[in-house]
Amino acid sequence: MGRRWSDHYTRKAKDAGYGARSVYKLEEIQRRTKVIPRGGRAVDLGCYPGSWSRYLLKMGVKQLVGVDFSVPEGIPGVFLEGSALEVEPAALLEALGGPADLVVSDMAPKTTGDRRGDHLRQIALAERALEIAVEVLAPGGAFVTKLFDGGETPSFVAEVRRHFGKLRRIKPDATRKQSVELFVVATGFRGGQDR
Repeated sequence: MGRRWSDHYTRKAKDAGYGARSVYKLEEIQRRTKVIPRGGRAVDLGCYPGSWSRYLLKMGVKQLVGVDFSVPEGIPGVFLEGSALEVEPAALLEALGGPADLVVSDMAPKTTGDRRGDHLRQIALAERALEIAVEVLAPGGAFVTKLFDGGETPSFVAEVRRHFGKLRRIKPDATRKQSVELFVVATGFRGGQDR
């Protein structure tokens, strides 16, 4: 546990100037869903070290707000230092200058090896990301969040479906084969309904 090893995606990310291999997960999600709004506003929860933020900007996001305990440097946008569990949606809206078109979350707990416990901690983070998305998204907006697949996944997915017109579960190729990680990608936010 806790070991880090170099692989194709880690080396590729480093060579391309990204802080983490996770950028290739978002890249594949974008390739498959076209979820990133060119010229739009986006919120990046759990933004450090900044790979997803950099990619969002590269894909044409014009206004970006990120939240994490550490904030990336050298990236255009507004970065709020702190916990996404505590950030106020109003602060995100103010920093964005209006409603978001996209909320993404690559947040994850420190894993312990207790698969059930890690799953529940990950679900709690995803639930908070969803709460924020429901408060800050414009109608028609999109939401992407990481999950560790497990017993609570179906109920979380059902809750996401209440707020969005379309939902996909994606396990990007850049995800390590032994990982239970997947991403929920939801589009067509039904702004105002079920809030």
